[in-house]
Order: sequence, then structure tokens, then C-alpha cells
Amino acid sequence: MFTTPRTLAALAVAPLLLMAAPSLAATDPGVAPAARPAAQDPVLGLTPSEVRTWLMAKGATVEEPRTVEGQTLLQVNDGTTNWLIFFYGCDATGRCQDIQFAANVVAGGLSLERINAWNREQRFVKAYLQSNLDGTPSAVLQFDVLLQPGLDAEQLNDPTVVWLELLARFIESLIAPTTEIAPAAPVTLPTTGS
Repeated sequence: MFTTPRTLAALAVAPLLLMAAPSLAATDPGVAPAARPAAQDPVLGLTPSEVRTWLMAKGATVEEPRTVEGQTLLQVNDGTTNWLIFFYGCDATGRCQDIQFAANVVAGGLSLERINAWNREQRFVKAYLQSNLDGTPSAVLQFDVLLQPGLDAEQLNDPTVVWLELLARFIESLIAPTTEIAPAAPVTLPTTGS
């Protein structure tokens, strides 16, 4: 069959030459740079309006994007809970490279020990304790998401599911009679029936 070293070497080199052929043609000095197709930069990030439209298509109630003290945000209600999305790394066209899901949870039983236990046991959504203006304690939950270049708002599907599941788990853990964090019931994004 293929027993000579020359035959084996030729077989090993042939795929490399085939892979290099397109790149050799692209760098042919006889081809003017203008004649080569220009590489299109991927779209970076998402706009607040694109995120709002996507969430509404999933069944959420979402207010118009607004800016508070220089920070662009969306107020969202998923049917059970109110939460926010903050936009970061935004360019002059309004495209933002990352977002942060956030919620303020006011409930009895909040303590630094419970917040620390949550942060120790949960990987993605982190919490911290704060005092509201009236002095009552509240927990702020946050989940940062880096947006991928060239992808549309569908890239938010998995992060939003993680957010909703862990937000529900946090709220359920406050209702639980023990300091153990109870597993959350499955939470899915609402759909429009299509």
C-alpha cells in the first residue's frame, strides 16, 4: 500500500498545501488590495432597545430604556419579579459590550451571614447587603454578562435563564425556615407561544 517514506511525506504535506492555497491567493502581489473583499467587522454589543425588544418577545414587561445619573438601564417585570438591566461599555452608537442583571430584594431574615452563605455557595449571581433609606435591610443581587461580538440578542437566552433561576432560588431561600438554601423550582423564560 503506502510504504515508501516519500509517499507518506507527500500525503502529509498535501493537506497543508490545500489549506495554504486560499491564503496564498489572497496575498498575491498581482491582486490589487481594493479587489480583495474587505473583512467586515462584527457588530459589537447590543443596544438597550434591542435587549428590550428581545425581552418583550419573550413575554416580559419592559419599560423604555432610560438614563439615571449617566447609567442606562431597563426596568423589567418577568411576571413574578421586578429587576433591572444596566448597560456598560457603550459606544457612541449606543451599542454596549456588557450588561448587568440586578435586583433589590427586601425581606425579613436578611443578614450578613445569609448573604455570605449565598455568595459562598453560588457561583454566578452575587449578593450584598445594604440599608434602604428607611433603614430596612435589602439584598442587592448582581449578575454580569459579557456580550459576544457578532451575535444578536438571542445570546441573552442562557444568561437570562441562569439569572431567573438564581433570583428565584435566592428569594425562596429567604422564605425557607432554615439557613440552608433550598433548590429552586425550574424557571424558564416566558414565551409568546411560537
